[in-house]
Amino acid sequence: MFHILNHATFKAGLFMCAGIVDHETGTRDIRRLGGLMTLMPITATLALIGAASMAGIPFFNGFLSKEMMLEEASHTSYGGHAWVIPLLVTLASLFSAAYSYRFAISTFLGPVRDDYPKKPHDPPIGMWLPVALLAVLVIAIGIFPAQTAGAIVERTASAVVGGALPEYHLALWHGFTPALLMSAIALIGGAFLFRSYNAADQLRLVFAGMDAKSMFDAGVSGLVRGARGFINATHNGSFSRYAGIILVTILVVGAAAFFHAPHGAGTRAVIPGSFPATAAWLVLATLCISLLFWHQNRLLSLVLTSGVGLIAALFFLEFSAPDLSLTQISVDIVTTILLLLALNLVPQTSPQETSTGGRFARATVAAAVGLGIAALAYAIMTRDFQTISDYYLAEAKPGGGGTNVVNVILVDFRGFDTYGEIIVLGIAAITIYALLDNALRGAAARTLASIRSDREQSVNAHPMMLVVATRVLFPLVLVVAAFVFLRGHNMPGGGFIAGLIVAIALIMQYIASGYGWAASRMRLDSQVLIGTGVLIAGLTGVVSLIFGWPFLTSTYTYVHLPIIGEFELASAMSFDLGVFLAVVGVVMLSLAQISRVEARAEPEVIPEGPMDVPLKDGQVVSSNKKES
Repeated sequence: MFHILNHATFKAGLFMCAGIVDHETGTRDIRRLGGLMTLMPITATLALIGAASMAGIPFFNGFLSKEMMLEEASHTSYGGHAWVIPLLVTLASLFSAAYSYRFAISTFLGPVRDDYPKKPHDPPIGMWLPVALLAVLVIAIGIFPAQTAGAIVERTASAVVGGALPEYHLALWHGFTPALLMSAIALIGGAFLFRSYNAADQLRLVFAGMDAKSMFDAGVSGLVRGARGFINATHNGSFSRYAGIILVTILVVGAAAFFHAPHGAGTRAVIPGSFPATAAWLVLATLCISLLFWHQNRLLSLVLTSGVGLIAALFFLEFSAPDLSLTQISVDIVTTILLLLALNLVPQTSPQETSTGGRFARATVAAAVGLGIAALAYAIMTRDFQTISDYYLAEAKPGGGGTNVVNVILVDFRGFDTYGEIIVLGIAAITIYALLDNALRGAAARTLASIRSDREQSVNAHPMMLVVATRVLFPLVLVVAAFVFLRGHNMPGGGFIAGLIVAIALIMQYIASGYGWAASRMRLDSQVLIGTGVLIAGLTGVVSLIFGWPFLTSTYTYVHLPIIGEFELASAMSFDLGVFLAVVGVVMLSLAQISRVEARAEPEVIPEGPMDVPLKDGQVVSSNKKES
């Protein structure tokens, strides 16, 4: 901070002196100047003061702050060598002194010339007075540093580093120190370097083409070409390449950490695997390996992936996590059905993307990363560690009013995370809407029509058993969803799972009776549902702010009703309601957009009645039909 202050005073003055010389002589080419001390004594005196400070000559402020930096450099080592930093800093100070000498002597000293572009003279006081004020500061700070600059340096530096401000002493004389010797070497060496300028300049002319600017420009151009080539090679729009780069980076960083750290065996005993768990693991491994061989068949890949999700749900049950298991099963069902509907709009097989060598390289990376993650998981699980779960288990009931710790964490302790997640879900649904919207027009629509034209259509698109079952089960599923929602604070359930259950019920209506029939009866706007859910969840947090609590802090109480009796009422329920609405809206928005694309690809006959099944007399319940 001290040197910034000093640098501002002498360097600003020197810049203004350069402007004065240019204004009064008609040039600032130093080769056409010299002897200006006689013709411009005021400007020359002010410029010499600034140049002396920049060179680091005693009794000027630049000497003091440069000496302080040299003192710190004298105690700094690099790579175990104590001489490297002091040598480089002294060399830099030497060059600083040399160009200060050249500016002062070549411009203002020496004989007066007779070939100036204009006749030089000192400018009016309005031009040199600001420089004089800065020159006064240069001298005053250089002689009385503590009295003139001590307070501002301390306050400014303290504002930057706070209580970490080290001890320092602003004074003209610090004794015979290594910094003083380095300053002397710099000043004397700079003088010898300036005297050798003509010889050095002749050497420079021999290598005239190797000036710093051209070398810098060539270096920058090379870096730009290299960066552009690297970007073109890596940023080519291939998701598999991006994933490969990310995974290889993770593998390299993880391997570097592993091989540069000591290792020891775990201290926790390994739990023996039960027969059901082992069997489930073997099924899981079989499904994953099968995906490697049949991944081009999109329908089979989806079935295998769904099986992986169901096995994961069983593992959650094995480790006493019913909430996670319910969520996993619900998410698995919803995503599988949505993807099945989406597969109806794309080719049934994926194209061959890479050669045998490319597949082998990707398999090698995948295997290495998989083994690394497995080893990391094993290392963590076999070691003792402190976990925050004990805090949640102890505080769930007294702090959040619920015995279902998972739900209390989601809607109370870490409600802000959940709030961010439903916002992300809404953004994802809108993204799906925008992506599929392109399939309704242009080249994408023509491609979709060509895909659908070659595909056989089902003779019985809406089976009677499925139609009847979905109609009967729909209100029952809604009751189950309400039950799961209300019990979530104390038992497995909650708004997220309830939303998925409702979404499954609605999806089944689309599957049973067709897109057009279900969409024509949908009275709620899915985008409004998403926005309402996010708004309700946010307002729940705002209410806590009104009462002086942090955002999304929840509370609870017990209410007694004459017939129902006493029950718990938690403010987190309104937050859970927002989660519920957002989840339903996300699924329905995705489903509605798939419906629009499906209707565009193949106009569907929409029955006007509740179902379109044949009756005994050959009639159809819905005789009047219209195309969507």
